[in-house]
Amino acid sequence: MSGAGSHILVFDVGSSSLKAVVFEPTGAVVSRAETPYARPAVSHRQSPWDWWGAAVIAARQLQRTDVGAISLTGTMENLIPISERGDPIGDALLYSNPCGTPFLAETEEALTAARATHVCGNAPEPLMSAFKLAWLHRHEPERYERAACFLPGSKDFLALKLTGEAVTDPTCAVTTGLMDIAARDWSTPLRSAFGLERRRLPHIRPATDIVGQLLPGPAEELGLSPGLPVINGCGDGGATTMGGGADHAADVSVYLGTTGWVARVASAASLGEPRGFYRLPHPIGEGIIEIAPILSAGAAAAWTQRLLGVDLGRAESLAQQADRSPGDAIFLPYLGGERSPFLDLDLRGGFLGLDSGHGPAEIYYATLEGVAFAIDNNLRAMGGAGRKVSLVGGGALSTIWPQIIADVLGHEILAPPDPTIATAFGALRIAQRALRMPPATGSFAVVASPRPERAARIERLRQRFAAATAFARTLAER
Repeated sequence: MSGAGSHILVFDVGSSSLKAVVFEPTGAVVSRAETPYARPAVSHRQSPWDWWGAAVIAARQLQRTDVGAISLTGTMENLIPISERGDPIGDALLYSNPCGTPFLAETEEALTAARATHVCGNAPEPLMSAFKLAWLHRHEPERYERAACFLPGSKDFLALKLTGEAVTDPTCAVTTGLMDIAARDWSTPLRSAFGLERRRLPHIRPATDIVGQLLPGPAEELGLSPGLPVINGCGDGGATTMGGGADHAADVSVYLGTTGWVARVASAASLGEPRGFYRLPHPIGEGIIEIAPILSAGAAAAWTQRLLGVDLGRAESLAQQADRSPGDAIFLPYLGGERSPFLDLDLRGGFLGLDSGHGPAEIYYATLEGVAFAIDNNLRAMGGAGRKVSLVGGGALSTIWPQIIADVLGHEILAPPDPTIATAFGALRIAQRALRMPPATGSFAVVASPRPERAARIERLRQRFAAATAFARTLAER
């Protein structure tokens, strides 16, 4: 970055808003802005122009005088048809769009013959971009035929707009169901199963690649200098893991947003082992990230707040009150089913062990603890934590939740100063490697340590949580 500014601008294209953060080389935040998108007219769809418009609005609110590079991250598993001119053809089908569900059964024989689970590293599932592609081919053939390229990542559209290059990264590409995870390249047998020509897929380039230089037109809209290097970056799952400081084997990053996940770094050698977790190529090096999603994390806490008629501040006070002498009430956080460590979308949640002495404090505390036990279930199934467990996302701002998680996991919990921008921080760290700058390590601090005097109670509740979950699953089958 000789002769250019030393700050790095990150665009994080989220599911409901775009965050733009300018970082110093140390990782300190210079300025930040967040712009929500217009609510789409059709569920599970979004105009890519909304992402670009949000980027322009957010960038104009930032301190931009010393920006020397741009890095990207965003949602994965989308389907974004692009014309020959580089414009989106209609709305993107978002990662959450279930339209591809019927095509999973239709392609099962071809995917089995192509050894899809082994090649992709993940069992085929209907939210993968490939199944959205099959839906588009059948139901919107005109859009399908017009598309010169299909992009999987929301940040890939920004890269195209900023540089004119149609690219993606391995972390995004694997969520299409079309990439060979070991080779980190498109798989010919998997493409053939969907009748897709390679020329209609973007180039897969490492997260640390400089995609190109900022074009004059977009530079003027953003209020930046043309010619700035634009770093490919990666999908949000990989960037958040990087932002949580999970770089080495068995490092764990726990994300607590509306949904949540446990991300654990593993060696690429483990690809040959059958595992029940979603796998992403690590943005740095040859390792992989195993992701265990939790469908109701912050959503469970928000639901209980609404149930009790309290705001977040009051709910936190209630949990602190209950923490002085917690009871044995259990909450199963399966408000919308669960994906890991088992897949059961019919499963539903519930409270157990309530008595007449329990009130709002005990109910809210049980909710936070129930999510912690779901995290613990996944981490144990993954093989446990190594030297580090970091906590990021909005839930990490809680005054009590990190302590509950530390008690349940039996492991100290680290968190950065601002856990809500961990995804952007991960994109910064990727950019610094691309630019041969010393990577920011972040000022992670221990925010909670397990309390030994709580260990017997936690073990008792862990066994009850497991038994209650097994019983609830039998009810879901009836």
